[in-house]
Amino acid sequence: MKTIGVDVGGTFTDIILTDSETGEHLVYKLPSTPESQDVAVVNGIVELLRRNKIGASEIDLIVHGTTVATNAMLERRGARMVLITTAGLEDVLEIGRQNREDIYSLNASRPAPLVERNDRLGVKERLDYRGHVIIPLEDVEVERIIQEVRARDPQSVAVSLLFSFLNNQHERTITESVSDSTDCYVVSSSEVLPEFREFERTSTTVLEAYLGPLVVGYLERLDTSLSSVCRQAKLTVMQSNGGTLLASRASGNAIGLAISGLAGGAIGGWEIARRAGVSRAITLDMGGTSCDISAINGGVSIRPDNEVAGLPLRTPSVDVKTIGAGGGSIAWVDHVGVLHVGPQSAGAVPGPASYARGGDNATVTDANLVLGRLNAEYFLGGRVPLDMNLARKVVKQTADTLGIGIAEAALGIIRISTSNMVQAIREVTIERGADPRTYVLVAFGGAGPTQAVDIAESLGINGILVPPFPGITSALGLVCADLRVDLMKSTLLQAESSSSREMVTALRDLSDQASARLLDQGAEQDSVVIQWAIDMRHTGQSHELQVPVTYESKDILRESIQEFDRMHRETYGYTMEDREKEWVTARVSARSVANEYRPIEHKSTTMGEPVGVREILEEGGLHSRALIYRREELGRGQVVEGPCVVEQMDTTTYVASGWHAIQQADGTLILRRNKHD
Repeated sequence: MKTIGVDVGGTFTDIILTDSETGEHLVYKLPSTPESQDVAVVNGIVELLRRNKIGASEIDLIVHGTTVATNAMLERRGARMVLITTAGLEDVLEIGRQNREDIYSLNASRPAPLVERNDRLGVKERLDYRGHVIIPLEDVEVERIIQEVRARDPQSVAVSLLFSFLNNQHERTITESVSDSTDCYVVSSSEVLPEFREFERTSTTVLEAYLGPLVVGYLERLDTSLSSVCRQAKLTVMQSNGGTLLASRASGNAIGLAISGLAGGAIGGWEIARRAGVSRAITLDMGGTSCDISAINGGVSIRPDNEVAGLPLRTPSVDVKTIGAGGGSIAWVDHVGVLHVGPQSAGAVPGPASYARGGDNATVTDANLVLGRLNAEYFLGGRVPLDMNLARKVVKQTADTLGIGIAEAALGIIRISTSNMVQAIREVTIERGADPRTYVLVAFGGAGPTQAVDIAESLGINGILVPPFPGITSALGLVCADLRVDLMKSTLLQAESSSSREMVTALRDLSDQASARLLDQGAEQDSVVIQWAIDMRHTGQSHELQVPVTYESKDILRESIQEFDRMHRETYGYTMEDREKEWVTARVSARSVANEYRPIEHKSTTMGEPVGVREILEEGGLHSRALIYRREELGRGQVVEGPCVVEQMDTTTYVASGWHAIQQADGTLILRRNKHD
């Protein structure tokens, strides 16, 4: 089976082709086309097939990781929409929660709602807290709402009524009526997120309506374009939960793609680490625009909610932290003379100054070129030559502003960029009670291996793992991903024996629905794996813990309470075993293996010789002569001592003094601190 994984980043689009029968891996990388992501996707696939003389009809599956939804939230360019809600709740999006990013700020603010006040329509109907009708929904009221929607001529409509997660009849009536009467993309909260908490349910449904037309339209265009190239291939798209979804099933599931582009990196990095025998890994995906970081202990963690650009979304997501730190991150000096790096990025167009495409700001890539870490003639395998003179020019401008030399300015840019990533790693490790020194740093992305040693030095990490194709690892994660469906339903039950049957019934119903959705996507019944979990809390608490329980558990009460007490003690340092507990939400995850992935084998068995030597400037201002190696020429088991540079098509690995690198048979490059250091 031949599978193609395509990951679109802010600067480059990465493509990998794997063959499960031969174990062959082919990679290609090209600049992204931000104005229309599908252009680079199609062009890259066509070029990869042409270069390797592979027929388009041989491709069985294409898996795509996209930032279309993420970018739409960041740039606020989603659909023009209307929100229909229970009369009196039109302002729930603005009221929100009391959470504040800075609790000491006297002028705290929140992002403006995605729906203007005049476009939030209250409907006369009401359910009570048990889902019983208090005020019925009359036909005349439905007709009034339809006329109000028509008058506003939106692209999409979100319907979120009070307590609809318990009884969705009123929501269904409005949703079906609006769908029949307009051409809008219409979604209801009882389908998007059948959970309690009015603000989160409404805001997530609004995001689905906001993103739906853009995401579905993009995938339809891409599917049409690819079907003319690879006629036999199915197109699936990576979801935020780390699983894939048929592109043709994206309608109504756009919110599930909110961080599609981030999930692939964590999965790909963990796949490489797991196969290398690493159980605790910090994946660091540093591309041209951003850096995505995840701390993984035994398996990729899925959290029940997330936030993008201050917009809360209650949807299962891979636990990834993203910051504006990439090779294209711009260095700038503030009004008091302090140097900063990012979050602004030069992106793919115009890119760093050294790309010679019109960029006029110093970036991390320009600084690494000035320091000698990058080869101006071999960037992206020589397909994107870098201009050293332009790099020195823009770094000198920064240096002159600071009143320092060019070399010192370049080192300063790298130090600050490194510090930004170190702080992010601390947030996902130390601030959660984990010691980063007990982890292996898995560095990838086009820029990750170039600064991996700097990051490891700052955190006291002694081991770094560089994947075989670091710049394509996110695309590799797409190839490794399974088909996956996550479903949930609020139950609000006391955790007691009298409620056990009701909870098990809820979990079984969700399991049947999730399995049916996987089978609808072409999964085999025998390949479906179901996992159960319950959100639990002590009575009176406002936050829950997600507690895993055995599928078809024989004693769900005992098992869930024991695990909840253990997790509560681990998370908060104490437990209240005698206090009543609640089962708040039933959760089911269903997975099916979509593709058999065979790991890479490093082919070279002879010791590679240096292809050159280059002067580099190391931390502390030390000028050193570094040997230059080509990654594909290193032999299995070959050890190269720092300072040296290992170059390959999709990245450059910098090995500093006091470190050495070992080429492994599985294709990975392991960097270790010298023992005497």
